[in-house]
Amino acid sequence: MVVEEKIQQPPRINGPLMGLDIGKVRIGVALSDLSHILASPHLTIMRNSDDEAIDEILQVVQEKRVVGIVVGIPKSLKAHNVIAQEQTMEFLDKLAQKSDLQIIGVDERFTTFLAAQQLREVGHDSRSMKSKIDATAAAGILQSYLDSSERIH
Repeated sequence: MVVEEKIQQPPRINGPLMGLDIGKVRIGVALSDLSHILASPHLTIMRNSDDEAIDEILQVVQEKRVVGIVVGIPKSLKAHNVIAQEQTMEFLDKLAQKSDLQIIGVDERFTTFLAAQQLREVGHDSRSMKSKIDATAAAGILQSYLDSSERIH
């Protein structure tokens, strides 16, 4: 897989990092600041097809001059998470074939749950949360990477 070759390479530090929360229906997108300290939700992409979603991701990459992508990988031995992990890796392989950016996989357990909890705490109802939860989860994924001691400084 192409993505496996790119997954361990550290990103350059002259632009923002992108965080992705890849789901079956939607893909949450987050961006870091230029100093790679703070992650913020950016947008949610509808996943009508992998090619369309990848084109939208790459459009943001170009517009924002993204230097690396941090992706939440479902890590669990439960059957539904193994399938989700395989689907995520297939999507990332397609993305890696269309981009030279480094892709960093991180554990995404509980990110959607925590994002929903954060949005409820600031007063969002369940209807308004659907459009925000994936981007907020992507920001959580990216922030966990930015805060990690394993990150390349």
